[in-house]
Amino acid sequence: MNSELQKAAGELPKQPQTAGSGGRPELISAGISIAQAFPILVTPLVAQVGQRMRVLHDWGEAESLHKLRVALRRLRSLWWAYESYLSRPEAKAQRREFKLLADAAGKTRDWDILMRVLVSDESMKLSLTSLIENVERCRANALIGSRAAIDSAGVDRLLRRHVHELFDQLQAKVFDVTLASFASKRVDAAERALKERMRRALVHQIPEYSELHQLRIAGKKLRYLLEFFLPVLGSRSQKSIEILTGLQDDLGNLNDIVASETLLHRYATSLGDSTSLEQAMKYLSEQKAHHMQITYGTLHVVGDAYLRAGD
Repeated sequence: MNSELQKAAGELPKQPQTAGSGGRPELISAGISIAQAFPILVTPLVAQVGQRMRVLHDWGEAESLHKLRVALRRLRSLWWAYESYLSRPEAKAQRREFKLLADAAGKTRDWDILMRVLVSDESMKLSLTSLIENVERCRANALIGSRAAIDSAGVDRLLRRHVHELFDQLQAKVFDVTLASFASKRVDAAERALKERMRRALVHQIPEYSELHQLRIAGKKLRYLLEFFLPVLGSRSQKSIEILTGLQDDLGNLNDIVASETLLHRYATSLGDSTSLEQAMKYLSEQKAHHMQITYGTLHVVGDAYLRAGD
């Protein structure tokens, strides 16, 4: 399976080469077309998926699950960037498939996050030994499910098909827009969505977690696009990435706590000792309140500045 995934990356249309580069593809630049930019952007993502799937199949270690999910999310953002030049229903369906694969990896990753949250506090680690053992058992079962779901999806064939379908559609079009203009328009669209999410969250003294979750998703999409198109957007892109990093970190920490709390409630009957479970839930509830305050404070500082900068 994984050799097929590598083959999918190897069969991508030839990328522009620089003289004397030793066959290495040049970086994305304003001088190439939108169609030429696509294989330059998608090839490393396909390679990352292949690499992480090999590790998932052999070991299933936590960091590779995380990076597999990130690579699939980045693919979704790349498809969104090109969506206006494609068959929209088809592009949206492909993005949903990437999401389902990321969710499959996430079912195991969520147990890794719960484990990390519980053992990060030494006193909790010592008092929740039996609960942590049960979490490890549930994580092992989840890994079996993640592997089965990803294997049955035929990721190698799916990626190869989607990449070539998208490239064929791009090749069939004549573009009257520069790559720099295309990148700027897509980043602007993602940025408008993020700012709208910020405004909604800032209206409330303490926003609902669902609003912060949607803000986090919008921020990720924007960050991925800025990273894709950094060479043609210049300093504007780098500055925006730096501004958003702190907020994204806080939102990510909060999301880990909420996901862990949800997992404990959902699998309470499978996790044994009710006393340890109640203790863990109380700890997570306190951590959630703490991280909500931190995140909202960062949101006010970063959000206000970010919104003013764009007005």
